[in-house]
Parts: sequence; structure tokens; C-alpha cells
Amino acid sequence: MLKVYRPASGVLVVSHGRTQALVRLAIWTSVVVIFYLVVLGDAAQTAEHTGSDKTAAWHVWVLLLFPLCLLPYLFGLIRILRRANDLIFDGPRKTVSKGKRALAAFADVRALEMRAVHGTCEEFRLSALLEDGGNLELIETEASAMIEALAEEISELLEVPLTRKV
Repeated sequence: MLKVYRPASGVLVVSHGRTQALVRLAIWTSVVVIFYLVVLGDAAQTAEHTGSDKTAAWHVWVLLLFPLCLLPYLFGLIRILRRANDLIFDGPRKTVSKGKRALAAFADVRALEMRAVHGTCEEFRLSALLEDGGNLELIETEASAMIEALAEEISELLEVPLTRKV
């Protein structure tokens, strides 16, 4: 969930909710723990019924592959919790920054582009099109009404046109 606030005049901050990241991290950690308990319990029952101490090969692969698939997502949640992943549009300084790293100056942005992700109207991505031809991804979210209002507000602050692509 995105939180949008204005700490000062001419400054717009878009923040990923830390509370939501903490809840998602707790849920996925619980899912992994329950998954391990079920798979290990099943392996123990299989060994008990067959009289063998060796677990089935699929148990080992599942134990290794399932958490590996979730690692990037979990590390992303931890990153949001560790440091603010705030996107800051600083009007007085004319810069766009994320966290403590400057991404672009207002003069480098020629337009904002709001695009539907994968051709659906369920997820949207807001990107800044740069003067040098590059593309700077700013926000990706599922809230279409919110992203549209936010895109218009950001385009007014940056004084650049907003283009919509579906």
C-alpha cells in the first residue's frame, strides 16, 4: 500500500507502507515454516511406513527450491523495513530521489508515462521518460484510481505532460 504525504511545500513523498511490509513478511515466514513442518512431517511418516530412514528425493528438492523462489520477495520486504524506500519529489531542489539516492533532476524528465502492466487494467506502472531516452520506473501498484491521481499530481509538480498507455 502506498502512502502519499507532503511534509513541506513543494515536496511530495510516496512511501511503501512499512506496516504492510511487516505483515506480509510475517505471513510469508509463517507459510514457509508451516510448509517445512508439513513436508518434514510427511517425510517422517513416509519413512515410518516404509521402514526406511531415507527421505524421498522430491522432499529434498521441494525443501530446497520453495524458499529459494521466495527469497527475492522476502529480501525486498526486509529492505522496505530496514530503510525507507520513499520516493521523494523535492520541488525546491528540483530532484527526484529514492531513499537517500538521487535518481534524476526535474530538468532531466521530459514526460511521465502511466502504463498498464502486462496489458491488464489491474496493475499500473508510473515511469519517468528521461531526456536522454532512458526510462525511470517510479511506482508500480494495483490501485488504478490512486495511481492516476498521483500521476497527475506528480506531472504538475514536475511540469511535464502525462501520457497513458494501456
